[in-house]
Amino acid sequence: MLSVIQPVLHKNGLILIQPPTSTCDGVSIILTRLIHVETGQEITSELPIFLPDDMGKKPMFTYGGSLTYGRRYAVKMILGIEADMDCNTELVEVIEKKNKPAVKTEPPKASEDGEALTKQFIAYVKKNPDKVDSVKTRLSDRYGEGKITEKQRDLILQAILETEDK
Repeated sequence: MLSVIQPVLHKNGLILIQPPTSTCDGVSIILTRLIHVETGQEITSELPIFLPDDMGKKPMFTYGGSLTYGRRYAVKMILGIEADMDCNTELVEVIEKKNKPAVKTEPPKASEDGEALTKQFIAYVKKNPDKVDSVKTRLSDRYGEGKITEKQRDLILQAILETEDK
């Protein structure tokens, strides 16, 4: 998600940083700062880092996963990006039924309209999770060229996030 968002932020003179820190009460948080470089003005957000009671055999891995997941949510909150579908609480069968694969499996082409391009991006990401980086680059280009809307870009980003989470 950041590889798509960061170029847009930088193009507009913004920097996003997310250091882990703690409150004066000792609560571990992710401090998200969106800074306008030229003026120094910033928007901040604090999100608690939630950890399971049992950290398992790899506590650093568990901590890193919680941190990564929290950062993703914090970025979406501070930028106002809302996923079209939240599938964390749905059964796998329900999600699979909703996400019937698209017929096309080729990479998206620039000449297609936004809706078709969105569906094609999502189908391509799901069938080719190893090519997520190239898809992010294409997505950034298509959005920058105005070939897809912000909502369509967000739908594609959600598909990328779901693929990366697997």
